[in-house]
Amino acid sequence: MASTVTFYFPDKATATTTVTVNGPVGGGQRVRPQPRFVSGRTVNGTTYTYQKNDVTQNIWVLAFNDLTAAQKIALQSLFNDDTKGPSNTFDYLHTNATDYAGVRFIDNVLEFSRIDGGKFFTCQIKLLMAQEVQS
Repeated sequence: MASTVTFYFPDKATATTTVTVNGPVGGGQRVRPQPRFVSGRTVNGTTYTYQKNDVTQNIWVLAFNDLTAAQKIALQSLFNDDTKGPSNTFDYLHTNATDYAGVRFIDNVLEFSRIDGGKFFTCQIKLLMAQEVQS
C-alpha cells in the first residue's frame, strides 16, 4: 500500500495538473453520507421536505498530518487555481490504489497549520464523491 495520495485535474487520463502528497496517517479519515433531503418546519408546524438529489454521495474527511512545504504549495495551487475550490471536479488516487473519479472539494478554503517547528503542515480536506469509499 502506498503512503501517498494523488490528485489529478481535470481527470487521470487528461491531467494537466498532478499533485502527490503524503497520505492521511493512521485513522485520519472518516466517511459519512451527504444528506439527500432538506427539510424545514413552519411556525404552524407544517414540515416541508425537498429531495436534493437521487444519488447517495459520500463526504470523505481526510486528515493530512505531515505535508512538506512543497506539497502544501502544490495542493493549495490545485485548490485555488485548478479546481477553484469546490467548483470543478478531479480524480483522486488513494493510498490503497483505488481511483475515485468526479471528486469535488467541499470547503471554500484549505486551512493549514504548521507543526514540528514549521517543517511540516497539517490540513483537513473534505471530499464529495458518488462512489463508495473502499478501505
